[in-house]
Amino acid sequence: MSVCMFLLLAVVGMAFDMGRVYIARNEAQIFADAAAMAAAKQLDGTAAGLDRARAAVAAMPNRWNLGTESFTGVVTEFSTDGQQWDAKPKDVAGLHFARVTAPDNHVEIMFLRAVGGPQQFTVPARGVASTKPVRLTQ
Repeated sequence: MSVCMFLLLAVVGMAFDMGRVYIARNEAQIFADAAAMAAAKQLDGTAAGLDRARAAVAAMPNRWNLGTESFTGVVTEFSTDGQQWDAKPKDVAGLHFARVTAPDNHVEIMFLRAVGGPQQFTVPARGVASTKPVRLTQ
């Protein structure tokens, strides 16, 4: 009987903790996608546009962990071709892509660590947006 209770607690704990991780991952991905689109919208080939793109990412109001925490460690990078990324590009005239990464999202695990699980999960997210329409087929 005690073995069944232990297994039941482990399964309920896993469902609870994995549910929290899933929600945090979705919150982080929504933030990264929205921030990348806001940044790409500001790119106009000027240094002022690049500054506006960074400011747009910094001004994003999204929060994570069920709305209790702000995003930290957010990295904003830009590219002309979608292959080479640079946080501080020298040539701003040809920038068409913005990439936002939110790497520092650590979800504390409550129940699974009681049965030997990890202390926390990291749920990073990355979003990419373009100033031009992207063709998916040639």
